[in-house]
Amino acid sequence: MSLEINCQLRRDQFNLEVHLTVAPGSVLAITGENGSGKTSTLDMIAGLLACTTGKISLNSRVFDDSTTNQFVQPEKRSVSTVFQGGGLFSHMTVEKNIVFGRGAAFRNTPRFDSAVEQFDLAGLLSRKPSTLSGGQRQRVALARAFLAPSEILLLDEPTTSLDATSRDEVRSAMKTFFETYNGVVILVSHDDAEIAELATNVAQITISRGENTTATLHS
Repeated sequence: MSLEINCQLRRDQFNLEVHLTVAPGSVLAITGENGSGKTSTLDMIAGLLACTTGKISLNSRVFDDSTTNQFVQPEKRSVSTVFQGGGLFSHMTVEKNIVFGRGAAFRNTPRFDSAVEQFDLAGLLSRKPSTLSGGQRQRVALARAFLAPSEILLLDEPTTSLDATSRDEVRSAMKTFFETYNGVVILVSHDDAEIAELATNVAQITISRGENTTATLHS
C-alpha cells in the first residue's frame, strides 16, 4: 500500500511529469532548482491543482484520475500541509490555529496536549502569530499539521526562513514525529543537511529545456 503518482501538469510552455511511489512510514525529499515544479507537485497531491492528465491514488483510493474525471476535494484527502512561512491565521490565537480544521476534534484531549508539549507551545497558546518569532510560528504550523489525522504529510521548505537555532529546534521536532508517523511524508527542501537528517529517500526534478520546458520527477 502506498501513494502512487503518475501524472502530468501542463502550463503554457511548461510541462511537469511526476512518477512517484512512496510507501507509508517513509520520508521522501524532493529537490530541484527554483521553478522546477516542487511546490506544484505538493499542490497536486493536496488537491489544490488537478493533474492535466494521469492519476494519483493512495492505498488504491483514487484522488485524481483524468480518464474518469474523478477528483477528490482537498478536505477529503486526509492530507496535512505545512506551507512556507507556516500559513497561520493572523486573527486567531496559537491555540485556535493549532485546532483549526480536522484537529478541532482533539481540542482538550491528550493528543492536543502531546502536540503542544512536543513543539514547546504551552506558554504561547493565547498569543497571536504577529507576536511570535519565525521559529515559533513554524512550530505552531507543524503542531497543527501533526495534530490533524492524516495519511499524507506535505512539508514545503518548512525551515527555509528560520535562523540556525530555530531551524535545529524545528528539525528535531519533525524527526521525533516522523519516528511514530505511519503515513507518507514528502519534504521539499534545498538543504542537504536537512535532507540527510530527515529523509529516507530522495527524488530530484530534472529539467529539459527546448521549445518547451519539461520537468521530470521520478522516485
